[in-house]
Amino acid sequence: MFKRDRVSMIIVVVLTAIVVYFLTKELSGKGHQLSVALENLDWHWLLFGLFTMIISIFLEAAATRALLSKEDRRHTSVLSLLRVPLLNLLGTGVTPFATGGQPAQLYGLSRSGVETGRAMSVILMKFLVYQIVVVVFFIIGYVSAEHFIYQQVNPTFATFIPFAIAIHAVVIIGIILVMFWPSLTLRLVDLVAIVVKKMMRRERFERLIANVKQKIDNFHTESRRVISSWQSLVGATFFTSLQLITFYMIPYFVIRAFGYQSVNPWLIVTMNIMIVMVISLFPIPGGVGGAELSFQLLFSPFVKNPATLILVILLWRFITYYFGIFAGIIAYLIPAHHDRRSDNA
Repeated sequence: MFKRDRVSMIIVVVLTAIVVYFLTKELSGKGHQLSVALENLDWHWLLFGLFTMIISIFLEAAATRALLSKEDRRHTSVLSLLRVPLLNLLGTGVTPFATGGQPAQLYGLSRSGVETGRAMSVILMKFLVYQIVVVVFFIIGYVSAEHFIYQQVNPTFATFIPFAIAIHAVVIIGIILVMFWPSLTLRLVDLVAIVVKKMMRRERFERLIANVKQKIDNFHTESRRVISSWQSLVGATFFTSLQLITFYMIPYFVIRAFGYQSVNPWLIVTMNIMIVMVISLFPIPGGVGGAELSFQLLFSPFVKNPATLILVILLWRFITYYFGIFAGIIAYLIPAHHDRRSDNA
């Protein structure tokens, strides 16, 4: 799965180099401002921001576990559950529009021994819960900070907001249709089968289609189980909400690390909510470039020192983006034979 993402990885590296170049270029001639920023730097706040990122990963793993069946919970180890959000960070970080997140999670959950159809249902339901919670948080944040956004923030950013909402709405509707409209899924399989049939032997093709339809049947059975289990949905929503809250708080800790004690934590959280929504518009792996620009447009009212703002952007991206990619690569390399617990454990 990840071999085909090598091109995306190269794009990420190249774009990162370009972004770092332009950001560091902005530091030229700002030696005094840079020295002032570094003098005020408190590493404790940065470590707390990194710790918050790690907590958000554990919370996402808890959301995954909440959606698993009782049988799968008993047989899935903590390491297997942690691999799912880490592979999600890797998959979303190296693919355009973050399209690799769900396949990467499916790979991680299947690798732990969960049947593919059931794993697919859990991952899609988790993604649906995530999208809904993101939109709810966005509405709350936008309503509470609308005046600040249009008065203090660069108006260029505000124009992207309606498009971001539309994309998330389409994604939510698409997931619902796939999960709870079995005939639609089977119809899509039949359309693809017309093309695949011409490239395979008849016996192999029939085995493949039978296997795919069996997994789709398991997928829809699991979807009905999840949607009928209010405990699973409430648990997943609860952990996803906590995960997002901790993730949204990271810029606050990074800004506090540079001595800005009077910043409003709710406004910082709200601005980060806007960034998460708008990044989905950029067809670039990890939103590299777009995320940094959005952060600069939104957080310039809070960080007046231009040199400090550049450092805040670099550290924020390291904690929330590059750390996740490195951790995801390590999770991908962990041997699979430790994933599944034995029935006698």
